[in-house]
Amino acid sequence: MRDTAPHGAAVPGTDGDAADAFAERVRTEHGDAIRDLVVFGDAVQGERDVHAEAEVLIVLEEADEEREQQLEGLAETVGAEYGIVFSPYILPAERVEDQEDHPLLRRAFAEGRSYV
Repeated sequence: MRDTAPHGAAVPGTDGDAADAFAERVRTEHGDAIRDLVVFGDAVQGERDVHAEAEVLIVLEEADEEREQQLEGLAETVGAEYGIVFSPYILPAERVEDQEDHPLLRRAFAEGRSYV
């Protein structure tokens, strides 16, 4: 699934900046543990309103509950900084491989912007 091309570039001053900031922090703090990081949802596609949300699919090389909690905290922190809600879906690679046809996974990889 990693061969999906990224969609569009971030526009300065928009929620693309929040996605870029989140992705950079994830790569810096958890880089080797991340197989895929895909941001999708209304905020990333420019459909911003009061309740803007950026959904994030984070695929870990291995299941790791402590890392999942850290990633959820990071999503909350960056979201608060940029005024949007990040909704992370954190899954181990094995589960993603077993459920490639799941609608959420198909949507993330088809519509989202891949950072890893």
